[in-house]
Amino acid sequence: MAIDIVIDIETLGTKPGCVILEIGACAIDPDTGAITANFSRRLDEVFVNNRPFDADMRATIEWWHGSKGLSDTYSALIRRGTPGMFPRDPRDPRADLEAFAAWFKNQTSAADPNRVRIWANGPQFDFVILRASFDRYGVECPWPFWQERCVRTALEMADYKKGSVLWSERGPRHRALNDARHEARKLFFAGALGEVSAIRRRLREREVAKGEAR
Repeated sequence: MAIDIVIDIETLGTKPGCVILEIGACAIDPDTGAITANFSRRLDEVFVNNRPFDADMRATIEWWHGSKGLSDTYSALIRRGTPGMFPRDPRDPRADLEAFAAWFKNQTSAADPNRVRIWANGPQFDFVILRASFDRYGVECPWPFWQERCVRTALEMADYKKGSVLWSERGPRHRALNDARHEARKLFFAGALGEVSAIRRRLREREVAKGEAR
């Protein structure tokens, strides 16, 4: 059995050790393109550790507020519970990381380890930040490093045309699960997930050429 897991995180920083605001992940069947499971969890890390306000955090907050619509997403990410209120009883981030690790193990337990691939949108962001967070809270990373894959590299090698897979999530961009699900669909329809995926890509290209794509 093969399975692909696509991960996305939203953060207050770009370097290992930065605050993670949200983790999103989905499992996709590489033979059918069906998204078979989802994981989404907001972390209260920014509230529980008195993290220093450094240049990396400042630059990221400025980015969140610098584009139309992103400030609303940012506000949603740093609140939990009653709208407009900060959490009065922040969760321990360790519990959220353990929940993510348990979800991941449950999704991949029946799969051949050599046919499990873990995808993220850049080898120097999601994976290294997540691994630093696992280490910080004493949670074992649930996958070996050799299962990690880069979404951007795969899409480029598959000659993916930007915008050819339309956004179909009900929620906004830059929410971790929404972004993970969109990246999963891009990988499948770009033909990056194997033989069936490649066939679907060729059929899709034929439909686009005829003006029949949906």
